[in-house]
Amino acid sequence: MQSALPILPPPDIRMIVDKTARYVVKNGPEFEQRIISSCQGTLNFSFLHSYDPYHAYYKHRISEARAATN
Repeated sequence: MQSALPILPPPDIRMIVDKTARYVVKNGPEFEQRIISSCQGTLNFSFLHSYDPYHAYYKHRISEARAATN
């Protein structure tokens, strides 16, 4: 059985997700936690939370960025 593809965000959000994923891989999970803490209530970073429909896409981009650095 094939896993479902993540929901693709609109271009403006996708750009933020992609850049954030690269920075999180480069700077570590502490960086992600700082974004979550400093951007609470900001819709542009809601993808960092598991309840957001674009969270799976974010995790997918994290995996791709990690694979690219290995």
